[in-house]
Amino acid sequence: MSEKLLSPGQFTKTIDAVFEDGVLRPLERLDLDEKQAVSLHILPPRVRIPAAVARRKVNVFVCNEISYLMGGRDPDLVAGNPVVWRVPVVLTFPDHGAVGIVGTVEVNAETGELLTSLTLIEEIRRNAQALVGGQAAEESAQFSNSRPGTRA
Repeated sequence: MSEKLLSPGQFTKTIDAVFEDGVLRPLERLDLDEKQAVSLHILPPRVRIPAAVARRKVNVFVCNEISYLMGGRDPDLVAGNPVVWRVPVVLTFPDHGAVGIVGTVEVNAETGELLTSLTLIEEIRRNAQALVGGQAAEESAQFSNSRPGTRA
């Protein structure tokens, strides 16, 4: 049996549609098989970037610019001008998993542009260091309290 490789454009596509008489009507011809099942994500018209794409963009950004130990989580769509995906950034450790949220990065939901600054990068770094400092102090206290002959 031969495998058919799919490019990202073949399995994800954003189209415009109109809801009329209880039916979604695409505004362009779709290259789909008859009775083919699809998954729909209903977004406001200005939202052109899916949540998964926003999250991937944040993952690449934080890995390249801040730390490979950080990644984006499920974003929230925030109305405004511009409409943005607000993606939480989580610090993780290989042995512990997710440690905590250290900041958020916003992605323009229409253009895909990341709304970042040097100040935001520094804030995320400071939050991560504070979180790690608190985690280390907590683990140190647990270790010293569990050693024989130590006082609490």
